[in-house]
Amino acid sequence: MILSIEDTRGGKVIKLDVNEKHLIESIINIVIKHMNIINSSQRSYALIYKGKELPNSVTVGDIVKDYGLKENDRLELWAKVIGG
Repeated sequence: MILSIEDTRGGKVIKLDVNEKHLIESIINIVIKHMNIINSSQRSYALIYKGKELPNSVTVGDIVKDYGLKENDRLELWAKVIGG
């Protein structure tokens, strides 16, 4: 399944070929590495689909079933500041 993922900080979009067993957390890590995002201990990242934050511990298959994710849908990568 091909998904488009947009880094909301700069608007850059990448396409990833994922399968139903990929964890959302793994996809986030792939995107961070591919987009050369500096992963600091003061930030965490989340994938958003149709305005909802996707849990890191679920699979793409779960998102297809529970959220209606389809081929070529776009997800957004959001950076969140940890702490204060």
